[in-house]
Amino acid sequence: MRPDKEKLKFKKTLSYANGYRELGMFKEALEEIATLSERLASRLEALQLKLAIFFDAKDWAAAECVAKELTIREPADPGNLVNLAFAVRRSQSIAKAKAILADAAKRFPNVAIIHYNLACYDCQDGEIKSAKEKLVQAISIDPKYLETAKSDEDLATLAEWLDNLEIA
Repeated sequence: MRPDKEKLKFKKTLSYANGYRELGMFKEALEEIATLSERLASRLEALQLKLAIFFDAKDWAAAECVAKELTIREPADPGNLVNLAFAVRRSQSIAKAKAILADAAKRFPNVAIIHYNLACYDCQDGEIKSAKEKLVQAISIDPKYLETAKSDEDLATLAEWLDNLEIA
């Protein structure tokens, strides 16, 4: 297949697959991706779409596998570690997800979403003091996380504290 035709087929296939995903037709979305050659199906864009499909379908074990592949392929992208931890939390345990993000926080100390998710996990584990510290760290990096935290079910026990939190 000519490179321009191949590129067009790839974009079209991902577009169709994403459409199926948006409609909640996860089996059809994955079948669409399966029509791609192995080389194209292993491209980052295709893997990222597969991850989104598995997340939406709540297929946490499959999401974990794809997220692991993305962390191996793109180790400099902290979002891949956040996605891996998200899947691991649901497929295995919060403790294992926290271990992934604790390592990520060492590698990416200025990425707010890592600290934010660690705060969520600590809060779920009843480690309130640690959750507050990590949340303040996340908010100091990116203030938008204060509003996000106020509506996050994982942080519900901190609602009153969050309402009174003032960031300098």
